[in-house]
Amino acid sequence: MLQNDVKLVIWDLDDTFWSGTLAEGEITPLPENQEIVITLAERGIMSSVCSKNNFDEAAARLTAMGVWDYFIFPKIEFGPKGANIAAIIETAGLRAENVLFIDDNRLNLEEARQFAPGLMTADPIEILPELLELKQLKGKDDRALTRLKQYKNLEVKAVERASTALGHEDFLRTCDITVTFDYEVERSFDRLVELANRTNQLNFTKQRLETPDSVAQMHDLLRTYGITAGLIRVADKYGDYGITGYFVLHRVQNKNELLHFVFSCRTMNMGVEQYVYERLQSPDIRVVPPVANPVSSFEKVDWISEGHAGTHQLGHASSNKKLLLLGGCELLQLASMCSSDREEFVNLIRNKWPVRFDDACFIVSDRELIKKDKAIEKLNFWNYEDTQRFDLALSRSEIIMAALFTNLGWTFFESPSGAILRISTDSLKRNLRHDPLWFVKNFRHVRYTTKEKLDLIARALDHLAKFSPAGAQRFAFGVNTKKLPSSPRLAAAGWPACLDREPKRAAWLQLFNNLPANERYGGARHLFNRFLRDYCERHNTFTFIDVDNLTTADDVFDPDPNTGEFLPDHLTRRGYIAIAARIAECLAPPKLAGAA
Repeated sequence: MLQNDVKLVIWDLDDTFWSGTLAEGEITPLPENQEIVITLAERGIMSSVCSKNNFDEAAARLTAMGVWDYFIFPKIEFGPKGANIAAIIETAGLRAENVLFIDDNRLNLEEARQFAPGLMTADPIEILPELLELKQLKGKDDRALTRLKQYKNLEVKAVERASTALGHEDFLRTCDITVTFDYEVERSFDRLVELANRTNQLNFTKQRLETPDSVAQMHDLLRTYGITAGLIRVADKYGDYGITGYFVLHRVQNKNELLHFVFSCRTMNMGVEQYVYERLQSPDIRVVPPVANPVSSFEKVDWISEGHAGTHQLGHASSNKKLLLLGGCELLQLASMCSSDREEFVNLIRNKWPVRFDDACFIVSDRELIKKDKAIEKLNFWNYEDTQRFDLALSRSEIIMAALFTNLGWTFFESPSGAILRISTDSLKRNLRHDPLWFVKNFRHVRYTTKEKLDLIARALDHLAKFSPAGAQRFAFGVNTKKLPSSPRLAAAGWPACLDREPKRAAWLQLFNNLPANERYGGARHLFNRFLRDYCERHNTFTFIDVDNLTTADDVFDPDPNTGEFLPDHLTRRGYIAIAARIAECLAPPKLAGAA
């Protein structure tokens, strides 16, 4: 009889919900139907009324029966039922395919189907005796009536909306809508699964989690590098709608794509999905129709503010400030947790070549030398236009996040104009393969000692502090040293504890310089952390983000089993959440004395 799961039951009243016709005399309540409405509400399935009666009289009878408050969006008036059924479904934000209309008049049932194609209909005599036993009305345990309360909030909102002369967007601006991102998706994983499987109209990617295998695959996906996931909570002045959506974003240097993008119909037409999409900086998405509306439905969503769900809410803490992110993969992953008002200078692919901005030379280079140097333009590298965009962003940014460890490695070259460039290993290899004679003719290798590299990083940090606004909050990122290969010679020298012994530090640095490159790698990370901590302690311009102490070994991915490659800055989502929590804590305004 029923083809789909039922989310809403719309009741006729006369000779359906009760016995008799109210307009013609006395009616007889049917206690079994009252019990059905209450039981459905406790299963998270809503009930509404569509009846040709006097509203006040019908409402008074249903109130006396103790069930009036269990009905949402009632349409009780002497008008055509078809249009009213369609209006109820639209106001509830549901698909007709998930709504059941019960009426003893078959003409009313046929009229309703004409106005709401896909609507399920039934005669009360045929369906009511077995209604609660049907699998399509099993619902889920909601004895706290959470869903009913949320729909009641929507009902109040709909009444106010109907009574105002404001346009839709102007009305939304009066609603105090708040969207909160919660990245601890494992805590509410069951709700994520429910949204994936129950939501249709705003499930833009149509990814379902209906089998144990698909659920297991989702758990595996959430443990994959480059994945950011978040639950979306929505509230407004009418009430709290709870978790109404979620997203799963895959972001690495050559990809930025939404794999899951799902929202409940309860927040339809509020602009929530567009706000989230733009907050994530409009990543690629393959929309699978049908959907109720496009991802972007409004010219500009300016009526939503960001809420605060927990200590890791970096986006909330930064939402009213301009951000500048300068670094590698670590900031690429943190970017999605920041507000959308940001400039990113992180790993990217340009013309199929990798471009790195976490380069101290990019920060401090002489702009005029870069501008006139044609060889740099041909290098498939950052360029003069990038430096201009960066300088403008730096001058406006209120929060700066810098991760500059890679300057302690890789190779430095001098260009024809005399500009010094740090060229990554990947770019160096590609240029030597692409046109080795041109590269050797135009770029001269420059050997930098470890001290000279550290001095260059310090110059870059000084530059960031000098040319950003005076009140900006600046963060310098340390690096992970867990799961690294060890050097016996460094261990014998007491590394890294020896770095704390100032009188002999120069001798230890000389030892470090003379080690083979493969042995220097792990030591370089300890050295960088010690240098950066010292820099931040000596200056009041940067806060040191101690990645080592904020994360655990479990947050670091093991070497690739196929290639053996180990990338210690590739952390799990939980690792990046821990880093975001620390930054959010630093960005939070200080509590007043005596505040809780």
